Amino acid sequence: MYPWLTPVWQRLLRGVRAQHLGHGLLIKGMAGLGKRELAGQLANALLCQHTSNAPCGMCHACELTAAGSHSDLHIVGREGRSIGIDAIRELSRIMSESARLGHGKVAIIERAELMTEAAANALLKTLEEPAGEATLILVSSQPERLLPTLISRCQQWLVPLPDPRTVLTWLKEQGAQASAAALSVNQGSPLQTLDYLNAGADDKRLQLLSELSDLAGHPALFARVQATLQEQPVHLVWVQLLLQDALQTALGVQAPLKLDDCRADSVRLARLSPVCLNRLNSELLELRRSLQPGQGRPMNTGLQLGQWLHSLQQALLHS
Repeated sequence: MYPWLTPVWQRLLRGVRAQHLGHGLLIKGMAGLGKRELAGQLANALLCQHTSNAPCGMCHACELTAAGSHSDLHIVGREGRSIGIDAIRELSRIMSESARLGHGKVAIIERAELMTEAAANALLKTLEEPAGEATLILVSSQPERLLPTLISRCQQWLVPLPDPRTVLTWLKEQGAQASAAALSVNQGSPLQTLDYLNAGADDKRLQLLSELSDLAGHPALFARVQATLQEQPVHLVWVQLLLQDALQTALGVQAPLKLDDCRADSVRLARLSPVCLNRLNSELLELRRSLQPGQGRPMNTGLQLGQWLHSLQQALLHS
């Protein structure tokens, strides 16, 4: 188990062994913290045949869970873009039946925020009237998207962001050379940071931000920077963090930079006035919002990014 999960896991385990956990649980926290693994470990403990010492790892139930073949453990939500009412109705039917091994049933709903409203309403009855020792574990990185009536029927277990030093030590143990900046661009998420580093994205970030801040000195970089920004929405997040650091530098604020490995780029952009940097930052934030799904008619991404980049380039040329 990931080291930062230990405090939450120990509290959950005490609840299992004392039989104090409710029949509806919500494990929440930002993406990339290992909530799925935590839910799986909890299910193992709940199904273990030796409750006072769960999970024992030796009983038949523990062996079946480890093999992924426990007949009383059911998982939904791993695939697809939504969780529909049919999947929840089928899960509710299964959970209403008697446990095959006689030690309760457990269902894990991963990415629970993807449930449609109809599916969430269908789940309410199961939460209100659980059958026998049935336990429902909801896992969500966006709990604010869940129905309030659903949340109110669950014990909530928050997986907090771990201390950056813990994460950096763990990443080093995984063979990844991570900086505080790499962790910052991934919002402190250990697993997202590891994927980011393994994909070589950190080098791409450093190159992009260096070229962006040098648009005045090398105008020919414009097309390449624009193309890179269009590749993935996260690239705009990198730029926004750099602008925030530049604004902090321009204002003379003595505080750690979010991207301390891009200090030279921040200094170059800090030649712009705080008013200009604030405007550019606000425009980029609005651009990011308009690119999010469900924001109406699709926009011409290339045109909008081009206009924003041109504005930045002109500001740098006249600074």
